[in-house]
Amino acid sequence: MGRLTKSADGSQMEFTFESDGQNVQEPPMIILPNLKLMAMEDAVNGANRDLKFRITGMVTEYKGRNYILMEKVSVVPDAVQQF
Repeated sequence: MGRLTKSADGSQMEFTFESDGQNVQEPPMIILPNLKLMAMEDAVNGANRDLKFRITGMVTEYKGRNYILMEKVSVVPDAVQQF
């Protein structure tokens, strides 16, 4: 789980993982462009809040950096507060 973010130079989209508080934070992964990325961008642009996503895909490495080709994407719903 994590969020869609832009790379430091703004040229690529990255997936920034949510920290579980127990381990060292994973570095962001560059997202390889495909229709799933386009759907994520559309969801973020159409929302009036920060969206959290659950993704699956194929991870590959190039020049020491991890990239992901997303296969499944879903928006994680906000937790319903119970009193």
